[in-house]
Amino acid sequence: MQRIELYKDLNLESVNLKEIFREIQDKSESGYLKITYWDQEDYIFYAGGKPIGGATYDRQGRKMTLDYLNYRIRNYNGTLSFYKLPTLEVLVFKYKELKFPTPYNFVSYGDEFLAPVKTTMVDPNRVLQQVKRSHLNGYIVIGDDENYKCMLFLQGGNSIAFYNGKQFIRKGNVRFSVKRETDYVGVYSTEPEFSLLLSCMDTLKLDEEYDFKSKEELEAIEKSITSRKSTCLLDATLSNGDRLYQFFYSGAFIVRILHSREELASASRIDIKPGTENRLKVFSIDVPLEIGSVNVEFVYEDADRKVYTSYVPEDKVTKLKKFFIEEIGPIGSFLWNRILKSNGLDEAKLSKDDFEKLVNILRDEIPDERHRDKFIEKVRRLET
Repeated sequence: MQRIELYKDLNLESVNLKEIFREIQDKSESGYLKITYWDQEDYIFYAGGKPIGGATYDRQGRKMTLDYLNYRIRNYNGTLSFYKLPTLEVLVFKYKELKFPTPYNFVSYGDEFLAPVKTTMVDPNRVLQQVKRSHLNGYIVIGDDENYKCMLFLQGGNSIAFYNGKQFIRKGNVRFSVKRETDYVGVYSTEPEFSLLLSCMDTLKLDEEYDFKSKEELEAIEKSITSRKSTCLLDATLSNGDRLYQFFYSGAFIVRILHSREELASASRIDIKPGTENRLKVFSIDVPLEIGSVNVEFVYEDADRKVYTSYVPEDKVTKLKKFFIEEIGPIGSFLWNRILKSNGLDEAKLSKDDFEKLVNILRDEIPDERHRDKFIEKVRRLET
């Protein structure tokens, strides 16, 4: 998470809270407001200028509910700070409250491959092509100011599963609508095992629950997981309100992620205060022998609910050009450019209809019937 300080430790005696609320709303800021008193900390989370959640923690770390929609300063002996976060990253605090974890609990974990940005700025389909060329392990996430909408899990740049909040899809074709003006897209690079395990979270099964009061007790459970060569997720709710996740694959430790009050990040080690009450759930994960393969196409949707088809992938257009040159000969490159220009087509921006139109034009340009049939057969294989 890349936090930016907008306000830092402002004295509550000099703060006009209403004006700060108004500025956050007017500027559509995303992030969180932190109000610190001597005996507690209050947090209010914002997405697109709107409050989406809040919590209070006392000095012992106990978490309590907070009326974040009608917040009032408790007293003036304290400070106020505001930290800016991308909308897609601040939403993860909302999903922290889920009792049963989903892939959305882990959004923002990993290294940023594409920092969250509005889909008016980038085409998600172009992003898909980019991650494929980069052989990326990780995930793509899309959401708006209120919720995550979908995640796409990647292994070596290939899409192995699609998750829309309700179901996981591992085979076939998926068309998903994106709203240009309101949706964001982000891409994160992770360990290959991590994205694989996230893609299998529909198989989560609660196997065991433990109470533990020390780091040694937790480590004993971890050793048991390793000795049994289990594939699982350890989900611990700590006494200070933090949530600790650990993934194991066939007994091998993969990653430890700590979701604290202010961030979600990997943790090389964790300190458990002796004698505290902590709760651990162990979820088994079933990883299929055959890794999934799903073809995802993002389509655009405007306010009138009209759907705009996205552009044909660049590698597909490149292959079409290659097939044409192979069957018509060296002059094919010249003819290709002339045909595109005369028909007002852009090689980098071909819709599906434009692509089909181009195929028919190219076919008619090939004089030899045998080569024409070969061209059509190659294109047909390209479509399957």
